[in-house]
Amino acid sequence: MGRRIFEEKKFDLDGKILPFEQFRLFADKPQGFKINEEHYPAIIAKAERWLDKDIPVCYAGDYMIFSREGNRGRYDEKSLPRRDALLALATAEYVERKGRFTDKLIDVIWLLLEETMWVPPAHNPGREGAVNCLPYAYNDDLHYIDLLAGNTAANLAFVYYLCRDILDEVTTLICDRILYELDRRIIKPFLNDVFVWDKFWWTGVRGNTVNNWCPWVVSNILTVTALTVKDTSVRTVIVKKCLPMLDSFISGYSDDGGCDEGPSYWNVAGGALYNACCVLYDMTNGYINIYDDPLFRRMGEYAVKVVVTENRSLNFADSPGRFSPDAMLLYDWGRATGSEMMMSYGLNKLGGKLIDPKVHSVMCYRGYRFLTEERHQPVEFTAPEKFFLDGIVIAVTRENKMTDKGLYLAFKGGHNGESHNHNDVGTLIVFADGKPVFIDAGSGGYTRRTFSPERYTIWAMNSDFHNCATFNDTPQLAGKQYRSDNSVYDESSGKLTLDLKNAYPEKAGIESYHRSAVLENSVITVEDDVCLKEPGKVMFSYILVKEPENVTDTSFEIFGRMVTFDKSLKYSVEALDKTWPETKGLPRNWDTEQLYRVTLTSKEPVREKKYILTVR
Repeated sequence: MGRRIFEEKKFDLDGKILPFEQFRLFADKPQGFKINEEHYPAIIAKAERWLDKDIPVCYAGDYMIFSREGNRGRYDEKSLPRRDALLALATAEYVERKGRFTDKLIDVIWLLLEETMWVPPAHNPGREGAVNCLPYAYNDDLHYIDLLAGNTAANLAFVYYLCRDILDEVTTLICDRILYELDRRIIKPFLNDVFVWDKFWWTGVRGNTVNNWCPWVVSNILTVTALTVKDTSVRTVIVKKCLPMLDSFISGYSDDGGCDEGPSYWNVAGGALYNACCVLYDMTNGYINIYDDPLFRRMGEYAVKVVVTENRSLNFADSPGRFSPDAMLLYDWGRATGSEMMMSYGLNKLGGKLIDPKVHSVMCYRGYRFLTEERHQPVEFTAPEKFFLDGIVIAVTRENKMTDKGLYLAFKGGHNGESHNHNDVGTLIVFADGKPVFIDAGSGGYTRRTFSPERYTIWAMNSDFHNCATFNDTPQLAGKQYRSDNSVYDESSGKLTLDLKNAYPEKAGIESYHRSAVLENSVITVEDDVCLKEPGKVMFSYILVKEPENVTDTSFEIFGRMVTFDKSLKYSVEALDKTWPETKGLPRNWDTEQLYRVTLTSKEPVREKKYILTVR
């Protein structure tokens, strides 16, 4: 169990929650909420595109297809643009105030308010005794609050806060309806303790482990409260309920601040916590403030540490091959916590430019906050050359502080019970001069199978399709018990050694298995010290973005780097399946048409042997 920062701070909230009338957005900014006028032309241009465009219609069949076929995309392709249109039109009308966007904005608002449920089909909790292919909440049922419901509510809350006077000129019924639906779908269910205990697993109130859902949903509930709830006592009760929930999320983090959900989920995990902290700061005029806590700072610095090179991060867990963290988020978080690492990355990535003025529906509170920023001068960023996150067990060494120069090695331990887990304990990632040598294929399209008992039928989730070993045709299994042990990290060399015996089931027949990896003197060396109970088969897998060249009995080349391996191993290469909806997009994330797996398999049964692989 980790720390509970809000509990440690012992915040006394009585009398500290600002009344609705005194609340102001972005209390730490001298001008509060004032959109940078340089954004105006782009904001208006984005909204103008919607004036002659039909708002997507979400049919019952679009919702039902998930239950029938596992397809998440059809409903998302229609529902998510509605939210984008809402914020685009509202922001443009707020800054222009000519009435050009008002009617279209009202159309979108009304369509959202008329949606039976803001919960998408993949998260629909259903009703007992019914075929749950459609939303259930069409009477007085309390509504389930999921990620999209929270997003939608926060979006509508911002529209109410920014455009209330504009909408009231047409009719006060619009804002009355917004407040009614927000209260019915969000506030009342959240205030119902029985319902929260029974349905809202993401809160952690039952003492269970939580993931990104917790700060993601909580931050949006806080946004709704801050921008629409008029009763100060209700505002206070909601904040009091939210702080222990956020602590449940924080307590799942080790002191290194590492996010076991991977860098792309960091944006809505640690990044959602930051979003919540911004709202709490504003609701209390700065009283609730954890920016000085070193763990909170390290939770942000994690995203910088796992940057590999341009548009590439360590994509362990459900992260795509192409990803870079939000530059403005890191700059703002770094400024709040005094982290030079975060600020320098953010300013370097921004490059003196303004952000894209599109406010994303997921974390709209910070999105509007970022629109107030002026241009900032770029600075030099140098990536950390060596670090070890001992909580989630990741060691990284890079040969050059410039991210597109030299060799790069990342080596992962941990366990196979992580949130958004892939069975990948002991995997490693290698880049050379910014080009991928050994990769984690990453996550592709989500379907019903992705988050079901069928998850590990998808090859990209399994250890024999990561850069791992397989023994006697037995890969790793899912579960926290399948883990690395006895991590030994050498700070001077960056070498990490892991005991990986317990990452595999008994069927693998392992007596002992240790893997180490180190980058020294422009050479990456991977040692696999294997001892099986009986002579058996050993296979090492490596995932590549192209077929190797100049293959010999003991080596191959990729991107001009030579990989050498033990002569007792037989080399083979295969193209990886991209026909499944979950894997068809994986090559595209790596700027290629095809991914490959190289396997190095023992030619004869092996009982005990040390294998050495090098990249130079």
